[in-house]
Amino acid sequence: KNKSDDLFARNTFIKWEALTAPYQISGSDDACAWWTMTPGVRSFNADEYIGFDKSASNVMNAVFPNNDSSTTATECSYDLILGHSQGAILLSALLATNIDLQRSNCSYILNGAAWPNPYGKALTSLPVQQSQHEMKKDTKMLFVMGKGDNINPIESAKQVHDCYQAAGLDVSIVYHEGGHSVPNGGDVDSERALEDVCDFILQAVSGKAKE
Repeated sequence: KNKSDDLFARNTFIKWEALTAPYQISGSDDACAWWTMTPGVRSFNADEYIGFDKSASNVMNAVFPNNDSSTTATECSYDLILGHSQGAILLSALLATNIDLQRSNCSYILNGAAWPNPYGKALTSLPVQQSQHEMKKDTKMLFVMGKGDNINPIESAKQVHDCYQAAGLDVSIVYHEGGHSVPNGGDVDSERALEDVCDFILQAVSGKAKE
């Protein structure tokens, strides 16, 4: 039995919740997006994410459900937030622009991320924000990058990683030989990457369970 089996079978204190993006993708009955863009534009070079504010509000209301708008929240309702693809891009932009997230006690996994171009200035200014808003330097972020990712090439994800590293956050990377996907343990390399991800999750969640 490997660590991924342990994560999903033995650690029953872990509860997973999935948030649904608000925009249905044309031609699909069940696929949704966090924002829309003009045809031919990609998230890493778009000037605007159409509908981003609605998605940001939905996510933040779920993360801080009891937050009084007149105060700054620090207690995240989740121990860990995982975003894949557009979800990872959304998460990178939210963390760069939202003081509540910056001061929260949450950990993050970004799988298949890319540069959130409309919010690029916020990412590059993270070191300044860190000094102004007292971002938690012990915030843990894990980037999962597929070397064969031809949807969001890892060079773009590395840009995001480098900005958070420059801000002093506890940032790490798990590489795998696959593409734009979550490692599924289907081969030796994927199993190794998945176990590294599971280690990160277990450390994040186990520490909170003991508090």
